Amino acid sequence: MAANFGVNVTVSAQAARPITVQSNTIIGIASSVNGLDKAKIYSKLGYSEADEWPVVGFSSSAYAIEFIKELKEDHLLSDNRLLDVLYGMDAQAITSVVIISFFDSTNEDEILANALNAVNALKKSEFKTGYKPNLLIAPFFSHEAGIKAALESCATALNAIAITDLYATNSGEAITAMNSYSSRRLVACWPYVQVLSVSGNYTYIPQSGFVAAMIARCDGESEYGFSDSYSNRVMNGVVGVEHFVEYIAGSDCDADRLRSAHISTIINYSGYRSWGGETSDIDSIWQDLARVRIFDRVSLACQDGVFFAVDRKADQLYHAKRSVEELLRALVGARVLLGFEISWSEQNTLANITAGKFYLDIRMQNNPIVKQLTLNFIYVDSYGEGLINELNK
Repeated sequence: MAANFGVNVTVSAQAARPITVQSNTIIGIASSVNGLDKAKIYSKLGYSEADEWPVVGFSSSAYAIEFIKELKEDHLLSDNRLLDVLYGMDAQAITSVVIISFFDSTNEDEILANALNAVNALKKSEFKTGYKPNLLIAPFFSHEAGIKAALESCATALNAIAITDLYATNSGEAITAMNSYSSRRLVACWPYVQVLSVSGNYTYIPQSGFVAAMIARCDGESEYGFSDSYSNRVMNGVVGVEHFVEYIAGSDCDADRLRSAHISTIINYSGYRSWGGETSDIDSIWQDLARVRIFDRVSLACQDGVFFAVDRKADQLYHAKRSVEELLRALVGARVLLGFEISWSEQNTLANITAGKFYLDIRMQNNPIVKQLTLNFIYVDSYGEGLINELNK
């Protein structure tokens, strides 16, 4: 309390607050290992067994690999599917946090219900692990309609992206399978990729783990890596594909038709490369995955960045607006955005002002990802005169 006599001092801030956009990416996985029950997992973690199956956070894919390898060795388990997925992710040189939501896969009749519960458990992962996933996968199960729907629901709740795999034996079937997709929160992949398994044999595993890891790698390559696309980059560790995908540069082909159907595929062109970057949303604006992720991250950062103004006097709104403005100016400088416009909305009626409700309109355009480049080669005869001059010397 201020004194009645003498000198009182107050300290306040009248400045824009720095707003930082999240640049790290956390991957959530719903998976299982045949023969591995929850008691063994909890014991390995040093906890007593609980009713729910564990959701475990690892500081990197390398630590997740170490944990699963030790569990397999301790209990003589032969299922290598989760390990193969983790090794494929680790091959992309990521340092991202990995969350695994385990489920029981011993009973064939209950496996889909258990996988469904594991996907839904990822919604609580921040409470259980301290981390909230930005990317979600359920390798070997995401082609199931119920699991895909759960992934979409979870991704919507978490403001994340779910990466799924299609079950198809050819490109036509894969394109047909896309009829059930329509969400900016879903990315579909096809076909499975061939890798050298930890068993020492070559095997096919889902592409979704690789795509998730490649997105995470792009995000971590720079401060604003989330604005880049994972497409047209080499998938480390991939030695083949389960079903041949024809790619002919500049021509109609399997790869072009798959990508036109919003399927993330893989092409063999100077190495096996990812070829996609589109969501399945019905609105073409939000079919660009990079745009979706830019708006997700910038809006979330601004939401956190202006929280200081809530329950303060309205003059703080000036500094809240400046805070958002400074962030957007930095994003233009970093070539994430082409430009922006920020203004107080027409929704700020006298009644809303009286109620303490204020609206700020932010219009912005991201720097687009190049999807097509056409080279027009045109014959001209305007240089023939120079030839004649040379001949006349």
